Order: sequence, then structure tokens, then C-alpha cells
Amino acid sequence: MLDVFQFRNEIIDEYEKFSRSFTKIAADDAREFVESEYRKNRYWPEPLIQLNPNYRLSDTVQALAENGILHPECGRIFLLGKSENRPRPLTLFVHQREAIAFAQQNQPYVVTTGTGSGKSLAFFIPIIDRILKEKEQDPSPRTRAIIIYPMNALANSQMEEADKFLKDYDEKARPVRIKRYTGQESTQERREIAEIPPDILLTNFMMLELIMTRYEQVDRKVMEHCRGLEYLVLDELHTYRGRQGSDVAMLVRRLRRRLEADSLICIGTSATMSNSGTEADQKKTVADFASSLFGVPVSEENIIRETLARVTDPKKEKSQVLPHLKHRIEKGHNSWASMNELASDPLAIWVELTLGIEQAPTMAPRRALPRTLSEASEMLAQDAGVTLNEAKNALMNYLLAAQNFTEENGIRPFAFKLHQFISGPGKVLCTLEPQGKRYLTLSPQRFAPGRKDSFLYAMHFCRECGQEYLPVALRNGRWEPRDISDTDASPDIEAIGFLTPISEAFEYDGHIEDLPEFWIDMDSAEPKVKRAYINSIPRLFAIDPEGHEIPLQQAEEGSKYWFIPGRMSFCLRCGFVYEARGNDINRLSSLSGEGRSSATTVLTFSMLKYLFKQELQLKEDEPDPRKLLGFTDNRQDAALQSGHFNDFVFLVTLRGAFIAALERNGGILTEENAAEEVFKALGFDRNDPGIKEEYLISQKLAGSNIQEAQRTLKFVLGYRILRDFRRGWRFNNPSLDQLGLVHIRYSGLEEALADNSHFENARTLIREASPQLKKSIYELIFEEMRKNLCISSRYLDAREQEQSKTIAYNKLKERWSFQTDEHLSTTHYLVTQSLAPNRQRERELIISGGPRSRLVRLIKRASFWKGTPWEYQITRMSDVEISRIIQEALFCIKDSGYVKQVRFEHDLSGWCLDGSVLEWHLVENETNIEGRRSLQNTFYRALYPEIGKALGVPGHALFDFESHEHTAQIDAKMRLDLEARFRYTQRDKRDWREAHYYEGELKRLPVLFCSPTMELGVDISSLNTVYMRNVPPTPANYAQRSGRAGRSGQAALVITYCASLSPHDQWYFDHASEMVHGIVKAPSLDLNNQDLIESHLHAEWLAAAQVELDPSIAHILDLDDPDLPILKDIKERLSDFEFSARSRRIIAHLIEDLRKTSEFELGWLNSDYADLIVKTAALSFDRAFIRWRNLYLGTKRQMELSDIVVRNHAASKRDRDNALRRYADAKRQMDTLLSAQSTPNTDFYVYRYLASQGFLPGYNFPRLPLMAWIPERGRENTEEDGGTMLSRSRFLAISEFGPRSLIYHNGKTYRVVKAKLDAGTQIQVNSGTQLGTTSALICPSCGHGHLSQPREDVIVSRCEYCGELLSTSSRIDQLYRIETVETTPVERITVNDEERQRQGYDLQTMFRINTDDKGRSSVKRAIVQAKDKPIAGIAYAPAATIWRINKGWKRRRERAVFGFLIDPMTGLWSKDEIVEDGKPDGLIPFPANQTHPQRIVPFVEDTRNMLLLTPLESVSQVTMATLQAALARGIEEVYQIEESELAAEPMPSALNRRRLLFYEASEGGAGVLVRLVSQPGELARAAREALRIMHYKVPDGAISSEQLTDQPKSLGSESCVAACYHCVLSYYNQPEHALIDRRDKDALSILCALASSETILLVADSSSSNLPNDPHHGSINTAYSTSYGTSCGGRTTSSENLHEHFVRWLTLHAFQVPDVVAYSIPDNQELVDALYREERIAVFFASPPIKLRNLLLDLGYQVLEVGKNEEEWQDFFREKPFVIPQIGKISDERAKNGARGALQ
Repeated sequence: MLDVFQFRNEIIDEYEKFSRSFTKIAADDAREFVESEYRKNRYWPEPLIQLNPNYRLSDTVQALAENGILHPECGRIFLLGKSENRPRPLTLFVHQREAIAFAQQNQPYVVTTGTGSGKSLAFFIPIIDRILKEKEQDPSPRTRAIIIYPMNALANSQMEEADKFLKDYDEKARPVRIKRYTGQESTQERREIAEIPPDILLTNFMMLELIMTRYEQVDRKVMEHCRGLEYLVLDELHTYRGRQGSDVAMLVRRLRRRLEADSLICIGTSATMSNSGTEADQKKTVADFASSLFGVPVSEENIIRETLARVTDPKKEKSQVLPHLKHRIEKGHNSWASMNELASDPLAIWVELTLGIEQAPTMAPRRALPRTLSEASEMLAQDAGVTLNEAKNALMNYLLAAQNFTEENGIRPFAFKLHQFISGPGKVLCTLEPQGKRYLTLSPQRFAPGRKDSFLYAMHFCRECGQEYLPVALRNGRWEPRDISDTDASPDIEAIGFLTPISEAFEYDGHIEDLPEFWIDMDSAEPKVKRAYINSIPRLFAIDPEGHEIPLQQAEEGSKYWFIPGRMSFCLRCGFVYEARGNDINRLSSLSGEGRSSATTVLTFSMLKYLFKQELQLKEDEPDPRKLLGFTDNRQDAALQSGHFNDFVFLVTLRGAFIAALERNGGILTEENAAEEVFKALGFDRNDPGIKEEYLISQKLAGSNIQEAQRTLKFVLGYRILRDFRRGWRFNNPSLDQLGLVHIRYSGLEEALADNSHFENARTLIREASPQLKKSIYELIFEEMRKNLCISSRYLDAREQEQSKTIAYNKLKERWSFQTDEHLSTTHYLVTQSLAPNRQRERELIISGGPRSRLVRLIKRASFWKGTPWEYQITRMSDVEISRIIQEALFCIKDSGYVKQVRFEHDLSGWCLDGSVLEWHLVENETNIEGRRSLQNTFYRALYPEIGKALGVPGHALFDFESHEHTAQIDAKMRLDLEARFRYTQRDKRDWREAHYYEGELKRLPVLFCSPTMELGVDISSLNTVYMRNVPPTPANYAQRSGRAGRSGQAALVITYCASLSPHDQWYFDHASEMVHGIVKAPSLDLNNQDLIESHLHAEWLAAAQVELDPSIAHILDLDDPDLPILKDIKERLSDFEFSARSRRIIAHLIEDLRKTSEFELGWLNSDYADLIVKTAALSFDRAFIRWRNLYLGTKRQMELSDIVVRNHAASKRDRDNALRRYADAKRQMDTLLSAQSTPNTDFYVYRYLASQGFLPGYNFPRLPLMAWIPERGRENTEEDGGTMLSRSRFLAISEFGPRSLIYHNGKTYRVVKAKLDAGTQIQVNSGTQLGTTSALICPSCGHGHLSQPREDVIVSRCEYCGELLSTSSRIDQLYRIETVETTPVERITVNDEERQRQGYDLQTMFRINTDDKGRSSVKRAIVQAKDKPIAGIAYAPAATIWRINKGWKRRRERAVFGFLIDPMTGLWSKDEIVEDGKPDGLIPFPANQTHPQRIVPFVEDTRNMLLLTPLESVSQVTMATLQAALARGIEEVYQIEESELAAEPMPSALNRRRLLFYEASEGGAGVLVRLVSQPGELARAAREALRIMHYKVPDGAISSEQLTDQPKSLGSESCVAACYHCVLSYYNQPEHALIDRRDKDALSILCALASSETILLVADSSSSNLPNDPHHGSINTAYSTSYGTSCGGRTTSSENLHEHFVRWLTLHAFQVPDVVAYSIPDNQELVDALYREERIAVFFASPPIKLRNLLLDLGYQVLEVGKNEEEWQDFFREKPFVIPQIGKISDERAKNGARGALQ
């Protein structure tokens, strides 16, 4: 049995070695500080121990059956142990018994209990009981219950569990039939279900949607058999959030009406859901959510919660066993003969009441808080009177022994989990103070605690000597910290570079001779620095702790710093010179070198090594527990992590085999025998079927075929070996020579150089050099050639590579093969001449050894010149002279067989090493290594020899180490295969043999990296290890994911990795128990989304049409017609009058149901809406195919254009090859579009496609997604061939699928190289084809967007939302909507892919409030006020159009130029202006002689719910940025949503922060924003939570900023000053880090006011439209508290009364009152009845004179004629909704006061 404590300790020990192996720190104070933190286990604290709960038992099913409560047959069905042929009674838990009672009373209920509590039996038993009873009265076959699961894997798991209970019945004689209908079934299985209806149908919501919508005969029968449905079960209720939850709520309402199931009983199961407050409050929260989801009231009395029970003696309390604990611990006896003996064990009682449950006299038992081993041991030591060590050992020994104890019912009462949280180390930060006095911290923030103006600077270290360097920027005369990757020089930045404190240990002292020698021009009279390096010379500064420069003569010791301008060029301490190319983040190290991927890979690898070392004695049907389930919240991260792990395993195996081969061959390998010996070291020479299975696709290969496969494998190994030793620093995976384990030599070099005859004709110093100097020169040249693959070797020969590629692809498994599209390196050549510009083609294979080359620089600054006659001469030599020495050295040795000369043309030749001279030597002692110091990486130096030894052990497990992604972007069939390989049970193996008898045995898959779908209740009973790559969004997710482990009662280890720069991760790293033991809150639903509701009404319309649509879209459209219309017969059927009447009745009934349950009075959702849907549905149906038409036409055009080039013999071979590839790719896309084999799991299955376009409900599929074409080739056991479409929500895809971005999928990376153009947007102009684009004006006040029609201009002059004048400075032209992109393979995912590479795009958002056909919006406005004082205005729109605009690269040179260059004919993105990773994509951006590129600005749009918050007083940019970060974090925490689910942005822009825009980024929304405006205290809750997150103690009741005090508990051991990653700083809000300040007085004042506020919903008059309300410029303050003046005197009473009446009417109808009424124009006798100065609006009761009107118009005023009475005013404002900002209804008394002030 697994010792989980030892397991954890070994994993942490190994990870610590890995994490600490990359960084060297020279400074004593920093090194000692870091060491002390490591000793405290700063980044891997003790794990939390959590006992699995035990639930209170009730009756057995058999007893209930005997007593007549359940049907007698239930007693026979529900027996445990049938699989083991040891049937025994099933004892129910109390919550299961309560569920039976509610079901028998025909009442809906929700079971909300912990994982593993048997929730499924809480509905299966009562449903089967009722079915059995009803069948006795009515045996007619029909479906009485439908159970909906959120994912197929869960339905499959539940089906297996149901089969276990029914296995002793004959298949045809089972008393109850349960069938699965999820889309996985064969056609025959579906027909059987339609002909013989099951009693219970298991399905998922997407499949149920299809059954209800599509008009297929089988589906119709299935639905008909469900008529009068009695039970509907929704499993995993807590997952129904956002769009998915709202869609399911609509589905339930439709199902109830469709099946005429008026008595339908709805049942829900969920993980434990609750909130703060009493138990009654908690039940009410769940009941409210269930009522919204089910569409019927659910009483809080029907919420069934878990009832915990003790397994130890309930009569004994902890206090009673304390006297016996010491004796029990000293006795140390940990075995028990019976449960009674265990139950009375004093230590067992103490453990249960400490780590299992808490039991207060007046409260029901509840789960105990998890504790660390040390915490629990301290408590035990104190209670028992023993030492801490004795208590710790006793506790561990007890837990390990007790976990093995099993009760008669199979339950292990003392099963437990260890929850280990690990943090990424991040960076060391310091102040600018002397060493020993400076403040050091590991907590990332901007300022030092207690030092208001002292910045904290990130320390980065020289990888050679450990000297610290601080990335800085000089801004306004102050040295500020900067991110090391941030090299942007904005206008206010005077300089960027690095500071380092001076030290006596420095080699650099400011003298010219201290600079790198190649910087110095020695040809001048006096040495001077070359012009190219003048700006890189370090400069000395004296700087105070606040970053200000002080005079050097006044500087105290420790305040002097060298400033290195720009990039790091050389280390001032050790003199090491960095490569000219590369990034500073790679030149220097931070505290640790690993990122999330490397950390996850190493932890996973260590866990597998430990698990596979365990000796197991498994029973025949017992599954293998040696596996690990990994979770991440992003599909691409799962793909990246899986690929990273697999490449790591391959690399470790290859290098380990190389070490083993060296040891077996006397410590020496050559190019000739290396591949063969590594082949043997891997064991591939053994005739072992298990070994052959590792590398052969087919086990049936024999004779010459297998010999050919093995020869090819050796070729692959030879290539991989040469490439692994090439130049390039792998920081997280240093190569064997970098580690000092292997040294490369050149056979017989010393002997060859001793023959002076080679050098007789030499004219350079090479002739006179000593043998030792010659050896040094040649080794340096050869090393540079070798590292750049200037090697003549068959492994680098392109022809042999191509031959091997084909064989490898067909015969070798992917790990040991070449990818068909892999870019293989071939022999490069060293050229000592300068290359002419017209020689670009040769440059791809050329390594320069000429002037200004790296090799020349290396020769110049080499240390071997010291002490030779040329020590000073060499530095004076020109680059040309040095390159001549290199060339002559190569000529001299040419005939000795070391190098080969290759002549490209008569004037250009290159050199390469003869591969046969390479020798790899095993290094026994690293001091033998010459040149650069080897890395002291103890982790890898120990790992590779360990792996080498393991490979020599027969039956080793390394070949089993493999991972795969398990996400929705993987083919459904493949996902099923992956799950079978992961479970790896005897049943899975048998099923595999039956289905894949021709493919060999099922191969184990010990690691799956999953998206959240696998967290939902899937029972993998043997799993005891779970890994989370990030902290899950909520405790509910954590409970589900961690609950996958230990389900059989075994001890389990759960590891969670916390990224150092994620505030979410870091918060829970410091508050782990709040995640492990946290509150699971009920989700929110938003049933007010018009698009969502409309999609369900469309589904009912389509179902009523009774049209059977072909699965393939190609068979629905007329492809012979250029317009691709819908086929005539389908169009006629959809316009049938009888059908229209029928569909209208159905839709009207559904609308009526919705109106009863809607939170808001939705004006558009009325009886006329049914007519509108029916009238427009056919058009919407037709328009839904526009995207497919564009894809079809665009693909067809690509094929035609490519074909023209292919047939053009004048085109170059390269152009024809590229065109041929584009044609083949387009052909695969066309095959996908036209496929007649579309299934529900494919993108172009007609119903799934219609859902993706928003016509039908989408559930968990993105609505109107942006799609990316991934060209794939099937291999091994996959069926993918041709490619696949990946879908992303548009707001995510605008960056993830942006120009030239990388996509991670199925072990490979793909680059977005092309946009699929809409053929309809191309227009012909004189210069060629151009794309039709649009323009937009963005309001400079509120961010409201005004978008033109294609090829038209924006015609509005004022903002339609707030009335602000629009300016051309906020104009964006050349906008183009992107819907589909295409990719090309780049390379497989490797260990170098640490994080997903994201391109830096400049994104901007604008919004528009949607209105109905009458110009009315559903905007809800509210005033947020505290103590009757307004604080802010809120506008909430359930339907707003949000645009996301990609304005170009963040680091573009010309900030005023937006967009990207694209070929308007082909859609290829240009590579101009791009700085990329250098990965080739094989594409040239624009073919020659074609259209000139066009600049476009990509954008996407979507309808989202949004909330606009406007502070009523003008505040600073710092205040707005702090409010944005704080409120976003507060909302996320209150509603337990992910950072990615809620978008918060400043409006109108980041440079002009006036308002805050919040919108729900997840599909359909999470339903939280509506609560902020509709529920009075919700915004206050969010604000209070924000203050708590910002480390403040928040008292109850009203608070002010003066009352706030820091909360020590939330700060940990250090204080946060402005902000930190534990509070509101985030990876995602990095651009605002310089602004965010938790100390900002205005931000705190507003947050405190919000925390004590109430939200007053403003209701507009029912007779008026929902007019825009813009509370900027203090307009709401104006309405409440500003006095208004009038500038004219005597007026008639009637006029005065009219003005007063108008002001009162405005106020009472929620409009802003004017600044002045009855205003007389100076020098004019005319009167303006009301004037809005800032809005520049003039109001008249009657038509003004023409002269006055023109004058006002010239002054920029908008002139309004509103009429003279209330009726006319109402008519005016109904017709013109966008004129005067709206405030809301207020009391009559307040209205009088406001009006009185305006008229006084």
C-alpha cells in the first residue's frame, strides 16, 4: 500500500533539487535570505491532511423492500458485491433515504453532498422503485425518466455502475431497462432504443437538444415514447453556469411543454453548495437556483444536505480519551481485529474529531478544517503530553495503518488525502540600498513595506557568477523598476537598461581595458571604443533609495551603481560576454529557471517514477493505480503540457541511453557507432514483443520489413543525437556537454597538428603557433562548426532524410519517428567570405566565419592568446585578418580528413566537419572540462545516469511514460480510446482486443492532462494521484478534481501548482484551506439574454417544421447556383402556412412561460414577439449559412488560384511547390465542407453548425466562434486525416487566433498564417483587388462605438449614448471582420515551449447598447448611494454589442498606424513588422508579381451583457485603475468566477479612464452582473470583498477609509504597500501595475462608500422608451444636490409655471434637469426655455426663430423642440431616445427641492 507521506516527501525533495539547480547568487545577503526561505519550505509548505467524510447510515434497501416502502425487486437489484460474486445488503446514507421520501411524495429535490457520497443512488433507487410499481399497473413500454449528464464520460461511468447492479439478470429479462443515448451509439443501438423504449434514458443536454429539434424517424419515436415523462434528473447541478446553465434551463422548460409532462418531477444532484449565513439561508440559495433551472418552485425544505456521522464510539468525546492518548502512543499498536476495536481506539477517536469532523453540542456534525501534519502533531503532542516528534510519528503511522482497514460494507472509514500546494519561485526583489541593509522580499509588489516611495526592483543573476542586475527605466529623472522583457521606450522614458551595485569583486572598473576586447579599436593612436559600442558602455551613478540620482561626491557607501544601457552585453563581475542575439530574460536567471510547464513535467515525471517503483500484487479485475490525472483550465495549455511532458520523456530517455552507451563502450562513442550503441542501450536490439511495441506501429512486421524499420530508427537516433549537441542554450534542459557529463573531442587532432608539413605554406600566425595554441584554435573553430551543424554526415543529408521520413512515418511510432512536416536540419557550411546581398538563398545553410561574425569575435577574445606572442597583436587585427586566419587554418588541415570544402559557385565555398572525426567522451570528473564553466545542475547531472541505469533493467517502465491531452478539441472517438488506455482495466483490455484485434494490445496511458470536463464525477476508482497545473477557479472545481483521487478509499496525494504571477493562485497558496475546505456557491443564471432565448425559439420553430435536414450542409444548399441558396423543397416547407400557425402557438406558449420566471420585465418579450420570430426565422435560418458559403467560396477560390500557379510553367519551382501545397490544403478543407459523413461531433454537422452560428442553442459550444483550420495527418491509431476546425469564442480568438499567433493542438504547434476572406468584401480597384472595410468613431467620453456599413463612412457627429461630440482623433479605419483563419504546422511541442507564446496585440474595446425594432433598449439603470449621497451611476444592458479591435502589434514603431498587412487575394498575413521566435513556417508572405498588400484592422463583435459604472466625481487615472482591479477581484471572489470570465476595462481608453466597463466574457455570461444592479446589497458585497483582498480589516456596518487598518493575516509575513500579487496585481493587468495603488485615498473612499451602499434601481416611465442615462460630468450629483440659476428676471406666471412644471416632469421621469431654464441669449431678446451647457443642448417649448436656431447651431448646440405639455413631452422623448441623459425616479419632496433650486 502506498505510503503517501513518503511519496510526498520524495516528490518534494526531487522538485526542490530541480527548482534550485538553475540559479547562482553572488551577493551574501540575497543568497542567505533565499537559503533561509528555502529552509522554511517557502515554496512547498507542508500539505494539508483531510479525512474523507463518513456519512450517517440509515436503513438497508432490503429492509425498506421488506417493509413495503420500496418495491420487493429493489431488494434484489440493489445488492453490493455482485461483481465479486459476494452479494451483500446495501445500507443507505441518510441523504439517500431522504431523497426516496421526497420522490415518493412527488416533490422535486436537490441532493447536495460531497464527492463519493452515492448521489446517483439518491435518484436511481426511487426512480426504479416507481417504475417497478407502475409497471405492475401499466406494463406498456415507455420511457419514464431521463437523466441528463453534463458529459458523456459521466454517462458512461453511470451506465457501468447500473450494469453492476443488473448483471445477475438475463439481458432480456431485466426488471428495468436502462439505455444510453448520447451520440456514441451505433445506428442499430439507436433503432433498438426507438423500437423498444428503455424505462430510463441516460443522455446529455446536447443530445437531448438534437432529439427534440431534428426531425428524424428514430428521434421522433424516442421522443414519442417519453411523452408524459415523470422524472427528469440533472446531475452535477453546480456546473450549470453561464450560457450552458441558461441553455439547460430553457431546455427543461421546452421539454416539459413538448412532452406534456405537467407532473414532471425534477431532481438535481450537486457537490455541496452553500453560502455564508445560517443553514436556512444556505438552503434558500440552492433552492432559488434550482427553481430558476427547473422552471418550477423548489422549496428550501427539499434541499438535502449531507449528514455526517462518526465511525468511532459516539459516546466518547475527545476530552474523555485525552488521559489515554499517551499510553496509546507509547504502545504504538496499529492493528485492529474488528471495527469495534478500531472505534474505541483513543487515537482513532482523537484523529476523527480533529481531522474528520467537528461536533458542537448544538450543531450537526460538519467537516473539520484540514490541517498540516505539524499543526495536528502539535495539537496531539499537547493533548497527549508527548514530544512533537513522538506525536508526529504516531499520527503518520496511525493514518497509514488505518487507511487499510476495511469495514464489512467495503468502506474504509479512515481514508485521507494530502493536499500539497507548490508555488513557482518567481523573483527576489530588493530596494536600492547597500548590501546587508537593503530590504529583500520574495513577494512581488512595487514598493517596499513601510517605505512609501522606495521601489522594489527584481533581481536577475548572471548565470556564470551570480552577480545581480536590476532591470530599470529612467522616467522623469527617477530610476524605476521595469519588467525584464519590457523594452518599449515610450516618450517619457529617458533610458532603459540594468543597474548593478559596484563591488570590489568586479573585473570591470570603468577603464577601457576592462571592456570586452572586441569593443576596442586598437588601430588608432590610442585605444578607443568602437562606434558600435559607445552607447553600451556602463556608466557610474549614485542613486538614493527612492531612485533619484545624487552627486557622486555626496554618495555614501553602497549607493553607487553601474548602469548598463540597453541590453545585457557582458557581466561586470566575471567578464562573461553574452551572445549578441537573444533576449535578456534568457541571458540572466531569476530565482528559478522553471516555468509552469517544466515544473509540471518534472513533478509528473517524479511521481510516475515513484509510483512505478511500487511492487503491486493486483487481483485479476483490480485496476492498476499507477497513473496521474492532470487538470488545467485551458485546452491549449493541456495540449502544450502534454507535448512538453512527452518531449521531456523522449529527451531524458535518449540522453540516458547515450550515457549508458558511453559506459558500455569504454567512455567513447563516435559518429559511426553512436546510433547503433544507443539503439542497443535502449534495448531495441532485443527480440522482445514488449520492446518492439514501443517503437513499431504494427507488431506484424517481420523479416526485411522489421530490419528496414530498425535501420530507419537508427537513422532517426543518429539525427537526434547530432541535433541535441548543437549550439543553443536550453536553460531548463541543459544538454549533456553543458552539464559537463560529456565532452566532445576530434579524433587524432593533436597528432595531426604535430605534423608541421600541413602548415609550411601558411602565411598567417597559424604557421608559427605552438601545437597547444594550434589545438586551441582548431578546437574553437571545430566547436563553432559542430554546434552549428556544419557537419558532413549522412544524418544531415537531405536525400537520406526524405527517404527515412517516409519509412519512419509508415513504420515507427511518433516518439521515435520524424514528423512528415518536420523541418529537419541539414548540413550547414562555414563561409569565411562576406556574402553578397543577392545570395540570400545560400544564406539558409551558411554560418558566417567572415568579418563581424560570431566566430571572429570568439577568436579575438579567446583566453588562449594570453602568454603568447600574439596576446596584444590579436586585438589590433581587423575582422578581415581574423577571418583569413580561420580560412587558412581550414585549408591547412583540409587533406587530413577533418574538414571538407564545398564550392557553391566559383567565387563562394564553404567548409564542414567530417562527421567521422567526432568523438563523445564520458566525463568522470568535471574539472577535466576546458573552456566555459559547466552548470552545477545537480538535478540533471544525477538524472541522466539514473535513467541510463534504469534502461538496463528488463521490464523498466520508462516506455510506459506517456501523456495525452483530453479536451473537447480532441476527436470524440479518440477521447474514448484515451479514457480506456488511462483506466487500463481488464475490461478495457478485453474490449480493446475485440475492437482492435489487428492493432495489438491496449497500451497503457499513465498521464492525462485534461480540461475541466474530466472533473465531473467520473469514477476512476484506482486513481490515487491528481495534479492541478493551476489553482481551480472555485472550491467546487477543486473538490471535484481532487475527488477523482482516492475514490476506492486509498490514501491520495493532490498537488496544485501556483504560478508566481497569478493573484488567484497566490491568494490560495497563502490560504490553501479556503480552497480545500472552501464554500461552494450556487451558480447564477441569466435568462434575460435575447440571443439565447431566440435560439431556443428557433429550435422550437425548426422542430415544428417537421423537416428532416441532411447532416451535410452541402446537401441543404444548391451548390449549382452561384448564390448557394437553400434547396427549393426545404424553403417551401419552411414557408408553409399550416406550419407557421403551429409554430406560432408553440412559441407563444413558451414565451408565456418565460415571462412568468424572468427577473426583469423584458419589453421585447411579449405576445408580438412570437409573430416576429415566426416571420423572421426562415430568413435567420438562411443567413446562418452565410459563413459556410464564405468558407466554400473562399476555399474554392484558393484552389483555383493555386491551380493557376501550378499550371504556370513560367513560375519558379518554389512558387509551384507552394501553390501545390496550398491546393492540397484547400482540397482537404473542401472535403471537410462537403463531407457526407458528418456526425454530431463534427463542426459541419448541420445542427451543430447552426448552433455555432447562434441560430440554435449552443450550450457549451462557442456561439459564432472564430474558427481555425488545423491541417493534420492521421497516424498510428487515429482516424484524423485532412484536418480539423478548432473553435474559440470570438473575444478569446481575436488574440489566440490573431495574425502569426501560435496554436497548440495534439502535440504540435501551428502558426496562423492566413485569414479566410469573405469573397463578398473584395472589390476591384485600379491597383488590384482590395477588401471592403468599415470605419468606426469611438466616443471620447464613454467608449460607445459608432460603426459604419462596409465601404461607407460614419455619419454621426454626436455620441448616440452620451451626446458627446465625436472627434476624428478617435477614428479607426480599415476595419475588417475576421471569422476563419488557417494555420500551417510549425513543429512538434518541445521542452523549450515553457509557456504558450502569445503575440503582443494592441486591443481596444467599444460597445453599443442594442435596441429593439422600436428603438427601445432593455437598459436598467441604478444609483449607488451611501447615506443618501450618490456615489456612482450604473447602467446594465442584458444585450449590448461589444467590439474587440486588434489595432496591431503592441510594439509597433508607428503608434498612429493601425492594423496588419494582408494579401487581399490570398488572405496571407505579412511577416513584415514582426519580431517572432524564428520558427520556420515554410511560407513566403506574398508571392511575386501579385497584389500589393493591404493594411486592415481585424475585429470581432458579439452580444454580451454589460455593466457600465461611472463615478460621479472626476477622479485620477490611479484611482480608476485601482477601482477597476479591486472591483474585478471582488466580483470574482464573491461569485467564484475565473479571472477570464469577467472582463473589466477602462472606458473610453486606457489613457482616458472615465468609466469602468464590465462584461461577462464567458459564453452567455455567468449571470453575475445582473445581480449587481438588481439586488441591492450585491455591489456592496463585492466592494467589501475587494477591500479584504486588498489586505484591509473590514468592520461590519458603514465604514470610512479612515477606519481601515491592515489585516495582518492576509498579509502573511510581509506587508503590501501599493499592491501585490496576493491582492489585486495580476498577470493580466500588467499594463496597469504602475497605476494600481491600494493606498489611493480616492479609491479607498469610493470602495468604502460602495461597501456601505445600496443600489437603487431606477424605473423609467412605462410610456417612455428606455432612454440613455449618462452620469458623467457630475450629472447625477447635479440632479441631487446642485443649485441651478436663471439669468432672466420678470416672466409671466404662466411661463414660470410651465418651466417649473417641465423641470419637475424631467426629474420625476428620471431625466437630468437642465443647468438653467428661461435663459436669455446675451444681446438677443429671445429666450431658451432650458439649457444644458456641457451637453450643449438647447430646449424649446415651441419652434425658435430661424436666426436664434442658426446661432445655436453655429455654437455647436443641439436644438430640441419638445412641446408645451406632458403629452407632447412624452411623445417627443419616445421618438427621440438619445437626447438627454436619464437619472431616474426620485421622491416628490426631493424633486421639489431640485426643481426649486433650478428656478430660484
